[in-house]
Amino acid sequence: MMLSCAFAFFLLLALASFHPADPSWSQAGLQSDIHNWVGAIGAWLGDILFFTFGYIAYVFPFTAAFAGWFMFQQRKRISEFDYLTIGLRILGLLLALVGAAGIASLNFNDLFYFSAGGMLGDVISASLIPYLNFAGTVLILLSLFCTGFTFLTGISWLTVVDKTGALAVAFATGAWALPQKIQEAPMLRLGFNRDSKEDDSTPVAQSSPAASPPPVYSSNQAHRRVEPSVAGFPNDDAEPSFSIPDEVLFEPEPSKEDASPISISELRDKIGFGRKKKVEQGQPVSDEPPTPATEPAPSKAQGNNGVYVSDDVKANLEAQAAAKALADSKPPEPMPSFDLLQRADKIKNPITPEELEMVSRLLEEKLKDFNIDAQVVGVYPGPVITRFEMDLAPGVKVSKITGLSKDLARAMSAISVRVVEVIPGKSVIGLELPNKKRDMVRLSEVISCDAFQSAESDLTMVLGADISGQPVIVDLAKMPHLLVAGTTGSGKSVGVNVMILSLLYKSTPEDVRMIMIDPKMLELSVYEGIPHLLAEVVTDMKEAANALRWCVGEMERRYRLMSALGVRNLKGFNQKVQKAIAEGQPIKDPLWKSEESMLTEAPDLEKLPAIVVVVDEFADMMMIVGKKVEELIARIAQKARAAGIHLVLATQRPSVDVITGLIKANIPTRIAFQVSSKIDSRTILDQQGAETLLGMGDMLYLPPGTGVPTRVHGAFVDDPEVHAVVADWKSRGEPQYIDEILNGDTSAEVLLPGEQPEGGDQEFDVFYDEAVSFVTESRRASVSSVQRKFRIGYNRAARLVEQMEQSGVVTPPGHNGNREVLAPPPPKD
Repeated sequence: MMLSCAFAFFLLLALASFHPADPSWSQAGLQSDIHNWVGAIGAWLGDILFFTFGYIAYVFPFTAAFAGWFMFQQRKRISEFDYLTIGLRILGLLLALVGAAGIASLNFNDLFYFSAGGMLGDVISASLIPYLNFAGTVLILLSLFCTGFTFLTGISWLTVVDKTGALAVAFATGAWALPQKIQEAPMLRLGFNRDSKEDDSTPVAQSSPAASPPPVYSSNQAHRRVEPSVAGFPNDDAEPSFSIPDEVLFEPEPSKEDASPISISELRDKIGFGRKKKVEQGQPVSDEPPTPATEPAPSKAQGNNGVYVSDDVKANLEAQAAAKALADSKPPEPMPSFDLLQRADKIKNPITPEELEMVSRLLEEKLKDFNIDAQVVGVYPGPVITRFEMDLAPGVKVSKITGLSKDLARAMSAISVRVVEVIPGKSVIGLELPNKKRDMVRLSEVISCDAFQSAESDLTMVLGADISGQPVIVDLAKMPHLLVAGTTGSGKSVGVNVMILSLLYKSTPEDVRMIMIDPKMLELSVYEGIPHLLAEVVTDMKEAANALRWCVGEMERRYRLMSALGVRNLKGFNQKVQKAIAEGQPIKDPLWKSEESMLTEAPDLEKLPAIVVVVDEFADMMMIVGKKVEELIARIAQKARAAGIHLVLATQRPSVDVITGLIKANIPTRIAFQVSSKIDSRTILDQQGAETLLGMGDMLYLPPGTGVPTRVHGAFVDDPEVHAVVADWKSRGEPQYIDEILNGDTSAEVLLPGEQPEGGDQEFDVFYDEAVSFVTESRRASVSSVQRKFRIGYNRAARLVEQMEQSGVVTPPGHNGNREVLAPPPPKD
């Protein structure tokens, strides 16, 4: 950047100090008589540029400086350019130079002994004038310049015209209101003086006739417009947010049928042209622009009674408020800083009321094409989608509109249209259309909200933002288990990372401990080493079964402790234990047995943390370990809520053999990301809708105790942010692992009915002796006969026959698959 700026300045000096008598490329002279400020090189550069481009040569210094700044500041954007983009930029530069040089050559006087457009302008204009004359040549060259400018900069001339018009309107508005401000200034000063002398608590100028705003809309105009039920649009891009066909861009005619029971206050604020603000009752009059309500300093400085406060007092009050805010912002416990997360960079995406009204009218017309009479009564724009609430005519079934979702998507030129059949508390339905440009919901903007910070539960998590952009905060303790499913690439793993980071920002290792099971060995291995872990991140599925079995044993132990203390849940247990410790009378462990421990006395009870078991892909775990994993998950889901053990199960294969009825019956809280079919959506949510999601974190959240899912746009967190938070927690302490979680040392009470401990001798099957007696007596060593005899599964019968082969009871299978029985038949009594 420094080199480019230096070269640009050198070039500018060479052009600015050019002297026609200097020796250069087109002029001979003495070497000692150089007038150019940068010497002979400057004289040669200036002569070449003026000879070739004329006045256009003055553009090159600024172009060089801009190119250096762009390559230094916008390196990421340069890496994103493809060959087509670079080619268009070069073509635009050439067209702009040709057009500008030709226009300068035709319309401006010569520069020294050079043409105004240089040799390039002379050649172009001389070639076109014999065929197009002067006017046609100027028109063609102007078109070339405008086209080249668009190709080079990517700026549309429509945008230039719009911005110019906006500046003109702003200037006209200020000029229109300037005389009124000048007339009001003496009245405002008089009002303040009168208040200070008479009564400080009495507001002034409440009945000024100049403060009442003129009407903006007539009654019929107000009733024929559909106003969105949201608070403004913080964007200023002029591109429409929906892909609408050209034939529907019309202004709707006033009609009573299009009336909507809405307010027009928001549109008045947007369209008011130079009118004065109305002075509300009880507020002081000020000649300064109104201050937003979110800034506390001006409101404190002015006071409730409108008395003027000096600048010194204002400064003191502002300093005190800033110090108090800084003191209140310090967390009571050491937590990672929000600065570790990337701040949200909102894309300017305007959704104007006119565009929303146009799309509303289009929706009504398209539904009329299918013989459905409906009226838009509310519009809710959001970061990703916009919901249109529609009031159906009597007799219209919602199922009819649901079946037309794909036809509506085609008619509206949208990717998909989701039909919300039931909106709680309203008698309308919802149609959700995707925005043309979607905003990314960053974790930093939702995790820093007041709802998350003020939540008391240690298991509070953030999911993202709802359709209106408000943060969605959930409590895992109330779920109490969560099932997450979606296809590959739908944002499922990012959603799980957001939940884990929420817990890391909300709770300490004394409050929440975790067990992470990661069959893919990629998604959760980044959390290895944080102090919240009870064991290393599990990647072996045999160890995963041991971890779930340990959770069952811990659940049973906690229930016995709570039963002995007479409490009903983990919260009551911790409160009772902490109260006893604070009083100096800690409670002894009621389950301690002297013969099973090396301690001489029972240990004191301590606070028990909640345990969160996160399984990234439990379909792979069920495939490897088998059916017993499903039974362990079901056993934890049935009983572990009061014990403070919670499951977060994620899978990318939402099929009935993975999300079985036993799991769904015990995990009512579910999250569905984008799926490929309605069948998969019904498998997860027991209803369709997930197949119409947009991917990239778009989800349907089914809260506990309700059958109506909520659409949530999942928050995004990048890998560097995850690594930063993990590194922060690693610096605070090391994890304290429990070896019994993964080594498989389980007691008999933890095992499922009929299950044998792993690692033992496989001969000790409950049916092995009976199977050997049956085979030796019947002299038939087939798997099917053993299966039918004992009414067991094929796999278990095959294992029994293989064990007989290892013990020498039967022979290996022959070429025809038959086995011979080697052992003699059992003796007969």
